[in-house]
Amino acid sequence: MGSTDHGGLCYYTYFTPLESLFSYPNVRGAGPDLTPDAAFFTRSSIGSSRYCASCRGEYALALRTWWSLLAQRTRENSWVVDSALVLFAVWGFVQALAGKRGGAVKTLSQVHRTTRLPVMRRLVEGYVVANRGVLYQEPPPSETPNLKKYFGRRLLVLKPPLAGGEKGVLFVSFSDMFRLLYSFMDVEKLLHDYTFVFEPSYPGFCHPELLKYTRWSEEIFVLAGEEGDFDFLARLNSNLVPVQLGPADWVDPRIAEPYLGQPKQFDIVMNAGWMALKRHYVLFRMLANARRSYKTLLIGFGYPRTEIENLAAYYGVREQITIVEDVPYEVVMELTCRARVSVILSLKEAGPRATAESMFCGVPTIVLSNLIGGIRKNIVPATGLFAKELDLEAAIETLVHAELRPRMWALQHISCFKSSENLNTILQEHALRKGRPWTENLVCRSNSPDSTYAFAGDRERLNRWNDGLSAYLS
Repeated sequence: MGSTDHGGLCYYTYFTPLESLFSYPNVRGAGPDLTPDAAFFTRSSIGSSRYCASCRGEYALALRTWWSLLAQRTRENSWVVDSALVLFAVWGFVQALAGKRGGAVKTLSQVHRTTRLPVMRRLVEGYVVANRGVLYQEPPPSETPNLKKYFGRRLLVLKPPLAGGEKGVLFVSFSDMFRLLYSFMDVEKLLHDYTFVFEPSYPGFCHPELLKYTRWSEEIFVLAGEEGDFDFLARLNSNLVPVQLGPADWVDPRIAEPYLGQPKQFDIVMNAGWMALKRHYVLFRMLANARRSYKTLLIGFGYPRTEIENLAAYYGVREQITIVEDVPYEVVMELTCRARVSVILSLKEAGPRATAESMFCGVPTIVLSNLIGGIRKNIVPATGLFAKELDLEAAIETLVHAELRPRMWALQHISCFKSSENLNTILQEHALRKGRPWTENLVCRSNSPDSTYAFAGDRERLNRWNDGLSAYLS
């Protein structure tokens, strides 16, 4: 949506950016200021003779955008979140005192995985851990899903069971699969034949669907790139064994190779779905207040892109932005290679794959300094930097003029080949310590973009084992 000029005034000038509404999210000591900017009222043309029907529609659209931003900033504000979590914690302990242990565990585990306060985590963790057994006998969902469509994808055999009792390895990706696997497959039988490797899709591992698996003694390896989640599983001291890997550590670097060396067409690329949690408004706000214009590329999917276009128009930066949507993965890599800097602006994510994709395209990445997520371990001087929201433009300028080689670092640390090798070493050493046989290594898997085999020959060889998972359906 573009701006409409009426007598020299476009509707962008009726509002000012949302800076006046809030302090920056998750900053201690500054609560939310929910008062709209006075210019909102003084600069609008409501009531004037020039206020036509077209203006009225634009005014309503801008007002809806303003309200949506206000709601989002409220949800992100640390004081609002912490106050709500205190009430949640009180409600959880009230449930506990009333003997409703199942409800208490679910409520308090929500507090644990949402709060940024260590003291609040410690407050609720003991009860959740001590009473997690109440989760084991929960009834399954009423609707039975078609799990077979996930065989060879989100349920991926990396090693088949072998003669002599040598267990196979089953890689389970996406957190939703943990619930489906638990409810609709014979987990005990699977654990007899396979070692599980779990790849949760979001941080916060004090979760009922993960804690249910502590009912068994067989080790389950959980990718835990985020430091807090790794430490929680270590404290849990159960069969859930943390592994310092995450979803962003499995990209296939070969896909970017044909496009390396492309001429730079964009200053900034942001590869993220259109969901509010990706926080595109942070980028738009920076563009609106920047000292110079930045050619910006948005690669996205999901919710209607019109919301993003309206948001960009609200900040008056639509002309700086190119938007592409639902393009093939190879096109994503080609376009990323044409950018100078990549940005990730979410506050909490397990490991957005876009960071690794950018690195393999030779593009350094900026991540917010208050992000919670497994990608923090991948942001090093060779690959990018952390920045506060207020310093986003300065960080972009720093990387635009830096001569970093993020692809070299990524090849050595987080390619699908390196991560498969690291996981194989961990599982092999564990099996040998337990006195179990290990005569065949894992095949290589990747997230490029979905969970799959890095080599077509492995898929052909292991297809029958993926199909054979049907025998474990309950």
